[in-house]
Amino acid sequence: MAFYAIAALLCTLLQNELYMHLYVNQVSGGANQNQAVVINTGGFGRTAITNWPIADGPAPNATVVGRAQGLHFLSSSAAENSWYTSMNLVFEDTRFAGSSLQVMGTIPKDGQWSISGGTGELTMARGIVNHKVIQQNGSSRIYELDVHAYYTPMNSSWVSGKLGCNSWKLGA
Repeated sequence: MAFYAIAALLCTLLQNELYMHLYVNQVSGGANQNQAVVINTGGFGRTAITNWPIADGPAPNATVVGRAQGLHFLSSSAAENSWYTSMNLVFEDTRFAGSSLQVMGTIPKDGQWSISGGTGELTMARGIVNHKVIQQNGSSRIYELDVHAYYTPMNSSWVSGKLGCNSWKLGA
């Protein structure tokens, strides 16, 4: 039988606000390819997997702080370039190493993705990623990302002005 436990939360969980200005480089062909088509239907249903570098700037020598890993697929037979994506922004830099943000949405040239979760330091994240293509050359695109999220660290809560009510300890 499965175990579960439910308890009233008697404290307020602390929330942190996060803003990041980042860049991803999508390369769909050539020597530095970082995505691959895994199902090629020639249209509707075409699916690609991604491993795009996330950097702190658009230049080739910018510091890589993580990877955008996931998939995207052509989700409409009626609309040209109607791609849906689901990916994890997995951070490798020292501040958020091992943490990730779960991002999903469509891929117009400029648009918005939703943040529907997170792991590590970024637990229970929610928010948005505004993205726009700032450079396109052949099979390469550079996206500028403005990440705005709220998250709840697993080790923090607030009770009557004092830290610590062990809200994440239920069932542990």
